[in-house]
Amino acid sequence: MDKKLHPDSSLIDAFGGTLKVATFFEITTGAVSQWRWTGVPKSRKKTLRLARPKVYRAWESAVAQPTEAPNV
Repeated sequence: MDKKLHPDSSLIDAFGGTLKVATFFEITTGAVSQWRWTGVPKSRKKTLRLARPKVYRAWESAVAQPTEAPNV
């Protein structure tokens, strides 16, 4: 069975990737990598939103866009 990445994985990418987010929070890359599967903790999301509001809003807008269903 394949595990699916959490939608927050794209938030990590929007902020420059695992290493940049880990460096920003002064935590291990392993911790941030785990967020790709479990989601970014609420308090950390708030910090990212406050640190880089434009990046966060762009990510939020992209995630909110409905994806088109294929024509069947």
